[in-house]
Amino acid sequence: MLKSRRLLVMTMILIMVLPQNVWAVKKLAQTGFKWLSIPIGARAIGMGAAVTTMDGDLTTVFWNPAGMAHIEGSGFSFSNVAWIADINHMAASGAYKFSDRLVLSAQVVSVDYGDINGTMRANNASGFIDLGTFSPSGLSAGVGLSSAISNKFSVGGVLKYCYEDLGTAYTSQNLADDEITEVDATLGVPAFDLGTLFYPGYADLRIGMTLANFSQEKSYVAESFPLPLTFRLGTAMDVLAPLNLSSNQKMTVAIDLIHARDYTERIHMGVEYVLNDMISLRTGYKTNYDDENFTLGAGFKHHLGPMAFEFDYAFNNFSTFNPVHMFSFGLSVK
Repeated sequence: MLKSRRLLVMTMILIMVLPQNVWAVKKLAQTGFKWLSIPIGARAIGMGAAVTTMDGDLTTVFWNPAGMAHIEGSGFSFSNVAWIADINHMAASGAYKFSDRLVLSAQVVSVDYGDINGTMRANNASGFIDLGTFSPSGLSAGVGLSSAISNKFSVGGVLKYCYEDLGTAYTSQNLADDEITEVDATLGVPAFDLGTLFYPGYADLRIGMTLANFSQEKSYVAESFPLPLTFRLGTAMDVLAPLNLSSNQKMTVAIDLIHARDYTERIHMGVEYVLNDMISLRTGYKTNYDDENFTLGAGFKHHLGPMAFEFDYAFNNFSTFNPVHMFSFGLSVK
């Protein structure tokens, strides 16, 4: 017990001190396939995406595949969101629980940018010609394996293939060059995610780490770039558990530290209150974003024998853009 309390104190000190040091580092970088950074799952968005240590949820595979080892049963989930700039984003995941310690999962993510007007430089009065419309899109599909090594430690990984279609591009060496080259702007990249989840033994305190979108660099024409590689370190705990309050309610407080390749460090904070394993209320806040800030969410779970149905809603506020509303559905069978 003494060791667990010491670990808890050290974790809280790390969370309070580390951001002050890493924020001093300013960096500029470039990544492609940026749609892979759009958050997935209404539960996650409602908690400000502070879900590195989330477990028992079928959307966990998108955040920390190690948490999938703790799902109650096999099932599937579906999420949809009309993201900013009329971007339609959908995600689905499924899982099969082989045993108490081994879970196989699958995931699909689709993004549609809608119709965009295309133009090309030309030596005419307007300086360009109209190429009509094109519809950029992206698709990611993968399989994962999660294992509970012990009652306190679990690991997980996802191997996925990411594909992007930006239509047809036209390039030239310089503005005075009349020789135009047509380029097929499609690209596929294999990538993988890794995650760990650790329960020290104090209440339900947990600590998790993930590495998402690890891949080799690819290029369109001559410009090379990696996927949006992201490292997360998070902790969460039901703060009501040590108080020995009623067992029919939980209040989980979560904090994530985010180290992204293409932006300076960020902090995500979230709270989830659950009553009778049925009604959930959530809120969250994100720091160091140009436009995003607070989030809200709610969920409902209904148990029917061995089955459980889930419906979640989230509200993601923006300073400049209109707020985003996300809906998620899930079904699991023990």
